[in-house]
Amino acid sequence: QCHGFTGGAVKSMFGRDGVRLKEHDGNFGANLSKKGKDLAAFACSLAIAFNANIGVVDASVAPLADVGLREFLVKDGSELLRLSLPTSLPQSNDPEMSKDVGKAIQECIELVRLRLEQVGFSGKTQVWNASLKESNTAKSLLPKLQAGSPDMKSDLEVKLDKLNEALRKQDITSTLKFQEEASDAIGKIRLQSLPQNVLPFSVPSEYANLPQLRGRASVECVISKKAGKQFRLEDGSGTDKVTLELIIDGYHAPLTAGNFVDLTKRGFYDKMPLKENGELLVESQDIDFTDPKSKEARRIPLELFYKKDVKPTYEYTSDDDMRATEGFSLPFQAYGALGMEHDAEDVNTASSKFWFLRWDQALVSPGRNTLDGSHSCFGYVVKNQDILKQVSNGDMIESMKVVEGIDKLYVPK
Repeated sequence: QCHGFTGGAVKSMFGRDGVRLKEHDGNFGANLSKKGKDLAAFACSLAIAFNANIGVVDASVAPLADVGLREFLVKDGSELLRLSLPTSLPQSNDPEMSKDVGKAIQECIELVRLRLEQVGFSGKTQVWNASLKESNTAKSLLPKLQAGSPDMKSDLEVKLDKLNEALRKQDITSTLKFQEEASDAIGKIRLQSLPQNVLPFSVPSEYANLPQLRGRASVECVISKKAGKQFRLEDGSGTDKVTLELIIDGYHAPLTAGNFVDLTKRGFYDKMPLKENGELLVESQDIDFTDPKSKEARRIPLELFYKKDVKPTYEYTSDDDMRATEGFSLPFQAYGALGMEHDAEDVNTASSKFWFLRWDQALVSPGRNTLDGSHSCFGYVVKNQDILKQVSNGDMIESMKVVEGIDKLYVPK
């Protein structure tokens, strides 16, 4: 087993006779600090990258529909956040059938990019035509869209017209530009249509003493390089500090997100050193937060939101809950996913330590990521996430600041 990923995604590196690896004890990815994980992650990357010809381990695998949109894998944090907005009930997989016109428009626009990225576009007129059909469908649904102001809907219509024109010309640069603008526009309309500062479910009463994030928040995270070193930017220039934008999602992880935003507001993470955890993670310092009221370490339970559910489940891993093949609303499927750490022996001991995922999910088969179901994902880095590959031991969180959504933080008195 490779740390965080089931052996089904890779094959044994100890021979070519098809002998199966020994089954892991089931606690996949639980101990993110265990020695030897660096080697396991490296071996895992080599096995996948070079398609090693070796035997496969049995593993529970989530259906592709649970890790993507139609036949396409979604692996971008911003896309996952837009698609997971809780604007419809999951009784139907078809948002039009569930009367969620906004989500139907969102999916059509997201499919434009997904199809072009994953099927290819150069010389593929049929792919361009299929993408144009999706964009035209999105525009045809606009008159049925009840959410959003007239100005917002008018702006979305203009963006869709530009997207359609770029698709007709098979102009990939303009297509990606206007697709991003259109998908962001409908996402904002849907987000604003939700009731503010409330959740569409009730958090269990036993957690009433914990902070909650009732919605989403945006956090600015400034990371500084250790003395004498610099981050290298896309234009070739260097800088000793970079700013990441984090979207923290309380709709699907209200306790984990609430704890994180509360600690950010307190300045808990400022000047905190970071460390590499092999190729897989960038971790914060392992320091429990002591609640000033109780004088005890604050503990956050494991918090999972299955894609087909209408509220989170608590305290049990997906293996323990017999739901190992199900997908999640916030999967560890995007570069820059945010995870909360806990003790290896007890999944309900998270406090303050978190990590950034920096694994290239393109190298992992859909549904093989076993961080899902054993750790709480509470958001994604949506700006400058590629810089995470340059973070190394000794770099530091210079500061973290909640720049939007602090009003959605509820802290019990």
